[in-house]
Amino acid sequence: MLIAAALAIWKGWQIHRGEIAVLAYGLGVMALAVGVWHLTRKAPAARPRPKG
Repeated sequence: MLIAAALAIWKGWQIHRGEIAVLAYGLGVMALAVGVWHLTRKAPAARPRPKG
């Protein structure tokens, strides 16, 4: 996701104007947020095995 964020922000910088650039910047920020969230979240707790 971090690579996708960098690519989207870079493409937005290349376009630099207009609605498409704003969309690219927005997607880049969203991808950056998801990538950081993924790296900083805690690992899920193990579920107990069902008895049977």
